[in-house]
Amino acid sequence: MARNVLLAHPVPDPARVIARICGSPGEVGLVLTGIALRQEKVSGGRIEEERTYGGRPVSALDEPVFIGSAIAQLAGHCDAVVVDRLATWVERLLERFPDDPIERDAEIASLVSVLQARMADLVLVAGAPPESAAARALFERALAAVAENCEQRFAD
Repeated sequence: MARNVLLAHPVPDPARVIARICGSPGEVGLVLTGIALRQEKVSGGRIEEERTYGGRPVSALDEPVFIGSAIAQLAGHCDAVVVDRLATWVERLLERFPDDPIERDAEIASLVSVLQARMADLVLVAGAPPESAAARALFERALAAVAENCEQRFAD
């Protein structure tokens, strides 16, 4: 059965910890939330690329907002999927949906749904809490929802 892992605290070298958790020889997918909204590849949608992360090749997607569907896309052919930086993701949610808490809640629900489906091992890197009060509050809500569906949590 697939497992859900949360790196709940800021980790100095998340790639090293992720490499340890995803130590299996299977294929690893990576969802990177750090891309700016203005840099999204809109015309062709997401573009999956092979990159190196934590010293191993991964199938990577740059996805700042719709991470639930990005995880599902990668889980279709990967044994494990890593989402790097939930803190950045909630900042992007606020940027994309500044006046629409229903859309933000829908994206959190989408992430929880993917966690519950257990399509692949899933490692979520929380990252350092955001600085703004609004982003920090959304981050804490998202972490609480995610943590309920993770059986392992690591600080390092």
